[in-house]
Order: sequence, then C-alpha cells, then structure tokens
Amino acid sequence: MSKNILTLIIIILFAAVIILKKRIRFLRVYSETRMKEREAVISFLHKIGERITHSIDLQGSLEIITNFIVEYTHAESGAIFLLNEEENALRAKVVIGLFPPLHQTTEHAFTKRKFLTERIMRDKVNLGEGIIGYVAQSGITQLITDPQNDPRVPQTSDVSIASLMVAPLKIKDKVLGVMALANKRDGISFDERDKSLLESLSDQAAVTVDIVKLYDQLAKQQRIEQELRVAHDFQKLLLPKECPSVEGLDMAAISEPALEVGGDYYDFFWVDEDHLGVVIADVSGKGIPGALVMSMLRSALRAESRNILSPAAVLKVINEYIRTDTQVNVFITAIYAIIDIRTHKILFARAGHEPLVIFTDGGKKHDFVAPNGIALGMVGEDIFNITENREITLAEGDTIVLYTDGVVEAMNKASEEYGQQRLLKTANRSLHGKAKEVLDAVMADIREFSGDLPQHDDITMIVIKVKALMDSVTSRAPVGSGTENLNY
Repeated sequence: MSKNILTLIIIILFAAVIILKKRIRFLRVYSETRMKEREAVISFLHKIGERITHSIDLQGSLEIITNFIVEYTHAESGAIFLLNEEENALRAKVVIGLFPPLHQTTEHAFTKRKFLTERIMRDKVNLGEGIIGYVAQSGITQLITDPQNDPRVPQTSDVSIASLMVAPLKIKDKVLGVMALANKRDGISFDERDKSLLESLSDQAAVTVDIVKLYDQLAKQQRIEQELRVAHDFQKLLLPKECPSVEGLDMAAISEPALEVGGDYYDFFWVDEDHLGVVIADVSGKGIPGALVMSMLRSALRAESRNILSPAAVLKVINEYIRTDTQVNVFITAIYAIIDIRTHKILFARAGHEPLVIFTDGGKKHDFVAPNGIALGMVGEDIFNITENREITLAEGDTIVLYTDGVVEAMNKASEEYGQQRLLKTANRSLHGKAKEVLDAVMADIREFSGDLPQHDDITMIVIKVKALMDSVTSRAPVGSGTENLNY
C-alpha cells in the first residue's frame, strides 16, 4: 500500500471520528432537549392539575400557564393573547414582566411596568398585525433573533428587544391565541431548543385553555339557567293563581312562555268594590328583561288604577312610566279593561295590542274591536292621547277573547301563521262550553297546527263568558263598528 493511500485512509478515518463525535454530541443534546421538554410538560400538567383541583376559571389558569412558561424558558417577560371571535382580534389576558408592545400604536408608552401592562391589556391586535397577529393568522411558531430587522416587530425605545419567541395556542387547525416571550434572562438569544420547548408547552397550554373555556361556558350556561329558573318562579308569583269569582261571569286564562321566562302578562285586580280590572300585555323583550318590565307594568297598573274608571287615562300615565324608566327600545302592547260587575258593562282601552274579540248571539256573530291606541313607551303624551276608551255591554251567552300575538302568529312547518280566522273557528266550536273549554280548545288546536315545531313566541289568552245577567240589565250597547256573520 502506498504512503499516499495510507495517509488518505488516516484522514478519512479521522474525519469519520470527528463526524461521529459531533453526531453523538448532537444526539446527546437532542436527547437532553427532549428529556427537558418531557420534564417541562409533566411539570406543567402537574401545576395545572393542582389549579383545577382547587378551582377552574379561565383567568386563573391563564396566569398559571404564563408564569410557568416564562419561568421554564428563562424568559424576562411574556404575555398570553386570546382570540376574541366577535372582534376577530386578539387581546392580552396576562402580562408577566416588562413585556414590550408588539404592535403598532401612536401612543407613547412608559417603561414602568404598570403603564406598559395597561397599554398592552387595553389594545387589541388584529389578525395579521405585527408578529402577534402574524402567528395567530399563520399558526406557525416564530423565533426572532434579530428583531431590529424584522418589519413585523415595531421598533420602540420603551423596552429593548434582543430576541423573541411567539407560538400559537392551537387545537388541530383552530388557533385559540398566542403565547409570546421576550428576551432571555441570561442575556443570550433564544435558540431552536427554546423554540422547541415553547412549542411543546404551548401545545399543552392550548389543550388546557380549550378545556377551561368549555368548562367556563358550561358553568356560565348553568348560571344563566339557574337565573332563568329563579326568574320563572318569580314571574309565576306575579301572575294570578286563579281567575276571580264574579257572579254571572265565567273566566279562564293561560300564559305559556316560549322561553323559560316570557314577556307576556295578564292580571285581574279590583279597581273598587264594583269594578274588576282585567289586563293582557306583551312586552317587546323576552327572558329576564321582559319579566322585569312586566313586573314594573304590574306594579304601576295596580298603583295607578285605584278608583280611576277610565282605562285610557290609566294607560296614559303608564306610558310615561315606561318611557322614562326603561330602555329606548322597550315597548308594551296592552289591553286594559274595567268590568262593572253590577251591569256587566266593559270599558276598555287598547295600546297597540291585538283587537278584543267578542262573540254574540251564541256565536252567530263576532266582532274584532280595536279602538285607537299606540303601544306603551313608543311616543310622548301628545301623540299617545289618541288612545281612547270603548264600551261594550254584555248579554247572556256572550264571550270575549283577549290574546297576545303569539296565538295568531304561531307557525307550522309550511311557515304559515295560525291566524285570526282559525282562532275564530276554533273558539266558536267550543262556545257552548265553559270559558276554560274554549281556552283549552284553542290551545290544543295551536299545538296540533304547529306540530313538533318549538314555540317561537309567548302565548297568552283570557276568555270571559257571560253566564247569566242580573234582571235589571235588559239592553245592549253597540259593540263596535259592526258585526259579521259566521258562516262555517
């Protein structure tokens, strides 16, 4: 073997040894890095587990996540941003240390931690804006060792930036937020090992955030359901337990809310010893807000109606209550009637509500009675003054039906409304029975009409039938603008 060949072999072997040593060193470093990441993840899960054992809340969990990642990566500062889906932008939820603002702003920031933190927590970051928005939009972790030459990092004199790491909090392809770290405590830049560690911790953080957010939503839903149950029980206390017993009259009423708490309302109360007040109303808001307005309406009506025998006058006072004490977009439709129990005359006023229906002559005739009136809370006194009273004198066998729009606007699968004509036909078929039989027949027909569709609006009805008049009552006053023959 020649000397040159031997020399070449020695050089090759020497080079192979060097490469092997480097490979062994790389594998050792890689193994140590992976071991460190595993230890970090285990420690992270243990820390989160301790938190969940005591309390599950999003903000507290985010604080633990941010503190842990900042500490484990030896970062000087860090911040966690969550995506607000309604704004389609990110907002900082936790800031640790002297974290620099990483998006453009015209405001001057002070280097005091308090002012920097307030500024970062206050501002929103749009998707694609700066390095934070870029990572949220792309879903790709960024390691920046030369931030001064990266256009995505705004240059600021408030906090010097030597290096940055920004990782997405991502579940599959869904980005929940961003974890950002600035500057390493030992003065050197973050490197690929730090980046790998941050990615591992961010993956676990994303899972934790997703679980805690889901739990938070469920807990919030449970609180809402509990509040609705309480409000529902409160509303039931406001509605009459039963209809009053009045000689010569048979009355029945029902109210079925579409939600746990509805905006419909009905009531019976004594104006004086000879006059019974009857009211049916529909508040524009549903749920708890509707129930609260309903409660206010009930209190105001009962207070203002004492010894006042003009329904229109009472409604004018109530209109001012609603306009001044509720939100601008809240209004109420209502019919307020006063029944003279001695003569069975009814004086009523209508505030933009569905018309009163009266069946006469054993159901052979009917009339929709709709005197002028505007919904409560919509206009001032000068316009609301068009609201007028209308008087009806009832005879034996007459029936009055009061209802909210949820009755005639009930829908079927063909998107057809129940309508006034079907209400008339169904009620008319049951006029021979008691008031409750009329009411039950209409409710059953609405359910049959709607099928298995969910009820989309509150349904409230009052039925008043005349059983027998006092001997002194022998005449009838005009009902309204006219009557119609029922031909079925």
